[in-house]
Amino acid sequence: MKLSLNSISNRNTALSSLTLLLLSFVVCEPLSSSPLSIKESVEENGKGSFIFDGWAGKPLKVFITVPPKTHQQTSIVIILHGRSRNAEGYRNSWHSYALDNNFIAVVPEFKSSTFPKDTFNWGNIRSLKGRTVERKFWLLSVIEPLFDEVRGQLKIQSDFYSLYGHSAGAQIAHRFLYFIPDNRAKRIVMANAGYYTMPVDTVNFPQGIKDVDVSDTNLVKAYSKRVIVLLGDDDIDPEHSSLNKDLQSMRQGRHRFSRGHRFYMNSLFKASILLKVPFNWSLSIAPGVGHSNRSMVKYAYPLLLRGPLEVY
Repeated sequence: MKLSLNSISNRNTALSSLTLLLLSFVVCEPLSSSPLSIKESVEENGKGSFIFDGWAGKPLKVFITVPPKTHQQTSIVIILHGRSRNAEGYRNSWHSYALDNNFIAVVPEFKSSTFPKDTFNWGNIRSLKGRTVERKFWLLSVIEPLFDEVRGQLKIQSDFYSLYGHSAGAQIAHRFLYFIPDNRAKRIVMANAGYYTMPVDTVNFPQGIKDVDVSDTNLVKAYSKRVIVLLGDDDIDPEHSSLNKDLQSMRQGRHRFSRGHRFYMNSLFKASILLKVPFNWSLSIAPGVGHSNRSMVKYAYPLLLRGPLEVY
């Protein structure tokens, strides 16, 4: 069947009109729905996730457990995952403990696309090429405003939170104390870090503080915090796949267990002998635990929730 020029023209006009109509629907449709609040994101089992954009850097996904009986004084524990970037897995490991002990577990996710390789461990204070990063973009600069966001949305009145880091997260935690000294962390547990920024000014960052702005005043404030260096006594594999094996890291010890002891003793010496200030840290051992966040949780959570805030 042959079509006349008029019928073809009419058909093209109809198709054009239909196309414009469809495009109008696309334009009118919102590009994305509003992000869920924390309460809206939490399911019946207490698990949830939300997007945090209340800082200068890129928005972060945050996994959370909110117990059903929260109140104004419910404790908030911010948890820093390791280099696996498995924030959801970390939240799941802490979930039942948060429900049973009525605290809010908050686990921000730091993707490798935003914080690649060692910039993650360093708290993003430097680029991979060694350039200084503006403070507002430090990974370390996320923690305090994230606390305010959770506290504000869930109407928590406490002015303090607890901080836990495992593996690379423990590296972030102790550098957080060095570089963000006026923080509101009340109890800090650093578990099984791969290596440490020792408080010595003869070794360059990240294994020392020779070329970074960490003053004695910063260290005094860090040593006044209630800090527990928590070590698994089975984390002793010198060939562990994620263990740093560069020269300066190896000088700290052959494995994580020995490096943790050396960091603690170096910190004690710096505070008590060189600075002559109170040292409010302690060292604790998790028996039979290797390099495992899941196995460490049962030893870490009591240290974050209770116990003396000053040690002698």
